[in-house]
Amino acid sequence: MGSLVEVDASSHLVPVVDIAPFLTDPQSPEAGAVVDAVRQACTTSGFFAITGHGLAQQLQRDLLAAARAFFSLDLDEKKKLDATRMVGRRGYDVLASQSYHADVRPDLKEGFYVGHDLPAHDPHVRAGRFFMGPNVWPDEGVLAPQRFRGPVEAYFDAVHLLSLKVLQLVACTLPYGAGVFDEFTAGNHTVAVLRLLHYPPAPASASPSSSPEDQQRQRPQQLGAGAHTDFGAITLLLQDEHAGLEVLDPKTSRFVPVDPIPDAFVFNVGDMLSVWTDGLYKSSVHRVINKAPTDRYSAAFFYDGALDCPLTPLHQAGKVQEAENVLTVEKHLLRRILESYGNTGTK
Repeated sequence: MGSLVEVDASSHLVPVVDIAPFLTDPQSPEAGAVVDAVRQACTTSGFFAITGHGLAQQLQRDLLAAARAFFSLDLDEKKKLDATRMVGRRGYDVLASQSYHADVRPDLKEGFYVGHDLPAHDPHVRAGRFFMGPNVWPDEGVLAPQRFRGPVEAYFDAVHLLSLKVLQLVACTLPYGAGVFDEFTAGNHTVAVLRLLHYPPAPASASPSSSPEDQQRQRPQQLGAGAHTDFGAITLLLQDEHAGLEVLDPKTSRFVPVDPIPDAFVFNVGDMLSVWTDGLYKSSVHRVINKAPTDRYSAAFFYDGALDCPLTPLHQAGKVQEAENVLTVEKHLLRRILESYGNTGTK
């Protein structure tokens, strides 16, 4: 990735799509235009900005305020919820605990994981299935529920419903019927991950007077999030007002900034959707660099679906494979997660 360079923003790579006509009447001519626009975006960059989604802007603002409140807590308080010690990997993701490449510094970000809230006695939780478990929260005396848990749960529920509607929209862009993702979204144990993210300001270049330790810490390759593709099916990203997300333009091998749009979500195709479409829909490389002199906050919602769903191209759906040879959603996610955290020595 050393030869990749950055260019100015380019709206053609991440178009804005108003999905309101599809949500209002999927059979209308206006909805057909939305379907065409989404298909075009998925086959080019795999990214587009969603407007007209129907979620209240206050819900988004409350979620970002909740993220700021949590990440401003003392480290000792946050580490009480260390996700590596929690069932289903819920809770706090320690700063610099993830890296997408073994030869670069860990990502300069911290996070907080939330999912479907399952009790400890649930069979899937007891079996140790991927990301199955109860959510965890700060003590009420540390962070009142109305400042964190309440807004986070409300946002999770709303964006989960939106993600299902967006998947229906994506299904309409494909030639396999409106129910093509029914198996993927069926049941009460699908994986849906909300990840609150905090990116501190990127370190400045090391000055000549910096100590060797400071110079090592300030190496430019320590990005907010290193270049990667998303593991799951689809991602819906909420950004605060600070830029930082950049998408790799495959035609130029240049990173293109994705500037925040108030009230909008950034949609991107994940690896699983790319596999199902046999590479037609692009799971594009992207990264985060917080160039602002202040903290940046975002919230990524990953819809990863039913764990036993096979990851084979949809046009091969009728072919029978030996069960042990089928790559499933769960096998894929476990491998990618373990790789990204294993690169930092974090398990």
